[in-house]
Amino acid sequence: MGTGTSHGIPAIGCTCAVCRSADPRDNRNRCSAYIEDEYNGVTTRVVIDTGPEFRIQALRFHVTALDAVLITHAHADHLDGLDDLRVFSYTKSADNAAETPGGGLPLYANSETLPAIRARYGYIFEDTPLGGGKPKLRLIDASAYTDTRPLTVGSLSIVPVPLLHGTLPVSGWLIRSQCDGLATSIAYLTDCSMVPDSSIKLLTRSGGVIEHAVIDGLRETKHETHFSYLDAMRLGAHIGARHVWLTHLCHNMSHVAVSDYCTAHLNDFPRLRGIVAAGGSVGPGYDGVVLTAGPKRAP
Repeated sequence: MGTGTSHGIPAIGCTCAVCRSADPRDNRNRCSAYIEDEYNGVTTRVVIDTGPEFRIQALRFHVTALDAVLITHAHADHLDGLDDLRVFSYTKSADNAAETPGGGLPLYANSETLPAIRARYGYIFEDTPLGGGKPKLRLIDASAYTDTRPLTVGSLSIVPVPLLHGTLPVSGWLIRSQCDGLATSIAYLTDCSMVPDSSIKLLTRSGGVIEHAVIDGLRETKHETHFSYLDAMRLGAHIGARHVWLTHLCHNMSHVAVSDYCTAHLNDFPRLRGIVAAGGSVGPGYDGVVLTAGPKRAP
């Protein structure tokens, strides 16, 4: 639902060519993804990150219900739409004299992120009078889940992938569906500057095929807390993903220019070049791109 870096594109006050671009793929909201899966007639719906444009994204992409929320980390561009989860969760309201039963909408994050959520959104977790108009959330530490004990949300099997965003531990997510027997997966790996060896092993021993890898790729040049385009391509090649999508993109280069850059550097990664020759792809993602994994469904 969003593929832009923390300032979004267009950036406030910027008159560069990318921020003035007429190509809709150069208009990028802050990073977020929506996952929908149907199995045995039941639809499972999960969102990754709730940034400042979350309400706008949910309206644009017709998100009408959620079964769980996955948060990568507590930086503002990934969290600051959290209050808009109220419409998807049990709430206290003036129209409902008693609190709706249930623990609330499950929200999963790592042990470093959960205290930050509680600190910044304390009003959500405090006892307040009815009519407070706030989300009812159930915070759950995702660190307890592994590839041998994955998190299950409806038909989805989800494994947190530990990453480092500078020195901050963040969570990527490896997502599979019951509908194809967990044979394929989508890896969502934003906001990272280093992937620990244990996480590389998790991704490469996951079984089946990583159909899509959505990987942090901020810009062409190095950054202290983000992968560059080449870093993202290198990781995609390492884990053998069929399709590599760069996300969290800056306004240094347009969608077309980033796509051309990735094509021009394919020879730097023989494995990735072979995957592309066999029908795979590598290039920038964009807001609204739809990725399909598992059995192909009729349009």
